[in-house]
Amino acid sequence: MNKIKKLILSNPITKRIALAARHFQLSYKLFIKTIIKLKKFERKGKVIFYLGIPAHSNLGDLAQGMCIRRWLKKHYQERQVLEMETNALVNTPFSLLNKLAELYKSGDMIVFQSGYTTTDLGGFADEMHRAVMKVLPNAEMLMLPQTIFFKSKDNEKRTAECYNSMKHMLFLARDRISFGMAKQMFPDIPVMQFPDIVTTLIGNYSFNYSRDGIMFCCRDDGEKYYSDEEISLLMNKCERLCKVAKTDTTKVGKTADIVRNAEHYIMNEIDTYAHYKAVITDRYHGTILSLAAGTPVIIIKTTDHKVITGAEWFKGVYDDYVYVADSLDEAYEIAKSVLNKELTNKLPLYFETNYYDKLPEIFSKEIRK
Repeated sequence: MNKIKKLILSNPITKRIALAARHFQLSYKLFIKTIIKLKKFERKGKVIFYLGIPAHSNLGDLAQGMCIRRWLKKHYQERQVLEMETNALVNTPFSLLNKLAELYKSGDMIVFQSGYTTTDLGGFADEMHRAVMKVLPNAEMLMLPQTIFFKSKDNEKRTAECYNSMKHMLFLARDRISFGMAKQMFPDIPVMQFPDIVTTLIGNYSFNYSRDGIMFCCRDDGEKYYSDEEISLLMNKCERLCKVAKTDTTKVGKTADIVRNAEHYIMNEIDTYAHYKAVITDRYHGTILSLAAGTPVIIIKTTDHKVITGAEWFKGVYDDYVYVADSLDEAYEIAKSVLNKELTNKLPLYFETNYYDKLPEIFSKEIRK
C-alpha cells in the first residue's frame, strides 16, 4: 500500500488527482457532519453563530476556542450557540453559506474565531469572513482579536472594501501594529485594540509544585526566526544551569482526538509549564499558557511582529514574569537571572475582569453608533 501511495505522489498529475479526491472526501464528510447538526438544531430564541472554530492540533487556537466558548456561556447564557468550521462555508464543493444566511435572523450575532486570520498567508479564514459578510451585510458581527498581515496589496484592498461595507461590526486587533493597520484599512467600522482571549486564563489557576528547570516551547514552521541548530545550542548552554525540556503548542497525534479533548490537552500543557522555573518560547500562546501556569517566560523573536508586540500587553501588569530577548545570548542571561529569583508564581486576574467582562457592553454600544 505504501509503495502504491509513493508511486501516486511521485507523479505530479496523479498527486494532484489524489489530493483533489482527498479534499472532496473530507469536504463531504464535514458537510454531512454539519448538515446533521443543523437539522437537529431547534431555535429557541436569539442565536450566536460562532464561525471558524479551530479544527487542527494547534493548542493556541484550541485554547482560543475553549476561552471563547467559556466567554459566550458566561455572558450570553440566554442565547443558543451554533458552531461552524471555516471549511463548511468556503473551500468546499458543499458550501453551507446559503444555509447560514437562511438560519440567521434579526437580533442574532456572528462571532468570528480569534487569531492570525486576517491575512493572506494561508488558510481560508479571510475568504470565509468576506463570504459571510457578503451574504449577511446587515448582521451584528464581532471579529475577536486579530493579527493582520497581507503580502498582497490587492488582497488587503479586497478585505478592506468588504469590511468597510458592514453596518454593525466591531473589529478587535490583538497587538499595536495590527491595530494601526486596522485603523487605516477599516475607517468605516469601529476598531479597538484588545488582548488575545486566552489571557483570560491568567490568574485563574494555582500550583504548588516544586519548580525546577527551563522548558523550551519552540515552533517548527515558517514563522520561526532561529534555526533548530541555534535553539539546540541555547538548550545545551542552559543544561549547564539546570534541566531542560522541549515542547511545542502544535501537538503530534490524531487531530480529531486532540480537537475533541482540547481542554484536557490545554490544561495538561499549563500543568507541565507549572513544573518549571522558566519557559523560553517563540509562541504567542506559549507565552500566555506559561503565565497561566504562573511561570516566568522569556520571549524570543519570530519572523513577524505577532509575538513581540503581543508581549506589550503584559508591561506594567506582569513585569517580573515576562521578558523579551533580542538575541539568544540575551535569552540565556535572562534565564540565569530568572532561575535565581524567588517568586510567588501566582499571578492576579487582570484581562478577564478589565477586558472580557466588559466586552459585551462595548460590543452592543459600538455596533449601534
